Amino acid sequence: MTLSIPAAWRQRWLSWLDRRIPPARQVELNHRSIFIVPNRVGLLFSGILLVMLVSAINYQNSLIYALTFWLFCVAMAAMNFTYGNLSGLTIAAGHAYPVFSGDVIELPVRIIAAKKKSHEALMVGFPDNPELEADVVVAETTVVGLSFRTHQRGWLNPGRLRMETRFPVGMYTAWTWVGLDFNVLVYPKPDFVPFIFAPGEGGEELQGATSQQSGNQDFNGLRPYQAGDSLKQIAWKQLARGKGLVTKEFDSDEGAMCWLDWEMLAPANLESRISRLTGWVLQAHQNGWKYGLRLPDSEIKPDNSEVHRDYCLQQLAVYGLAADERTS
Repeated sequence: MTLSIPAAWRQRWLSWLDRRIPPARQVELNHRSIFIVPNRVGLLFSGILLVMLVSAINYQNSLIYALTFWLFCVAMAAMNFTYGNLSGLTIAAGHAYPVFSGDVIELPVRIIAAKKKSHEALMVGFPDNPELEADVVVAETTVVGLSFRTHQRGWLNPGRLRMETRFPVGMYTAWTWVGLDFNVLVYPKPDFVPFIFAPGEGGEELQGATSQQSGNQDFNGLRPYQAGDSLKQIAWKQLARGKGLVTKEFDSDEGAMCWLDWEMLAPANLESRISRLTGWVLQAHQNGWKYGLRLPDSEIKPDNSEVHRDYCLQQLAVYGLAADERTS
């Protein structure tokens, strides 16, 4: 595949950045990872210095010479301070929780100050997402939550975040591009459609599943009231008739079981099937059912727990991705 010129340059730029500042869970900023140039204010200041220098040469005025070189030293000192406002900082990825594709995830970024200096007026954020300003005092850590809108399922790759500062005088812009590994999954976007249940292991067709709650509707009899019984289960009519305080008993079952099968969604395309299976997993979990998940390359046995739900969502999030994209 042939890339356009801007895309090819961007690819070369990203490759160069990967060699110079490799992505990691934690990055300490130094001369290899900090870039600094004069901004508009700095360029205007340089122009004024140049005019002053020409005037000093033209008129051979010692006072203008002295003022010009003094201001030049101020500019050099300002560049050093601006660079130092980033140098020594450590930027680390915090723990983030999975979200569904299309949602905005909050990525915690830990900014750890150097041992003997503070860092002020730091602007940090991902491209095309809101920036936050942060200050970090000596030897302490500040955590900022950066917003990032997800667009696709799988292991999140938000790209490089930019940290910038113009502190203290605003004549220079120092910045860095840091790639942090947040190691967080983006689940598929759920599509809530009516269930189509797959045959069970015994070959029977599960036309519909009974929730655990429905078992509570099968009345089984009365028993004496015991401390802790729900007020909803007390037989108030029996109490009104003077037959004492008794509690209704109901049959309970082990919960309904169903299979959520990839083949039941044919001939929908891959992403549609994944989105619908995601919606089914969420609905089945919310209903308290025991549900299993069948994918073309794997099968997850029925269960009902948050761990089971998360595992099903993880399998759906990475299904169909390239081998190197299935692991973080």
